[in-house]
Amino acid sequence: MKKIDIKAQIEFMPDSKNSFLVFDSDEARLALFCSEAGQGVSKCCSTSRVMMTVLEGTGKFLTEGDEIEAGPGSVIIWEPGEPHGYIAKTRLVFLATIAPRP
Repeated sequence: MKKIDIKAQIEFMPDSKNSFLVFDSDEARLALFCSEAGQGVSKCCSTSRVMMTVLEGTGKFLTEGDEIEAGPGSVIIWEPGEPHGYIAKTRLVFLATIAPRP
């Protein structure tokens, strides 16, 4: 068993999103993203399933031709090969689970 204190790792950067791995194994990765309003990631693709769990704030989550707004408690899931990205509407904190590990 492993416990990760996510709240202690939240840190924002004024000029760009802050993202880093909080867990990495042969099967999956877990990354923490901390973004100020307006920061984000342009759409990209992965061979893995990407699941983002919003912990704080709100953002627009993007895919090809579609976007949804989501806040705390929301989980957004993209299938392998589906374009994904986001733009923070407010200060935004979410965990991205990537499986299988790319």
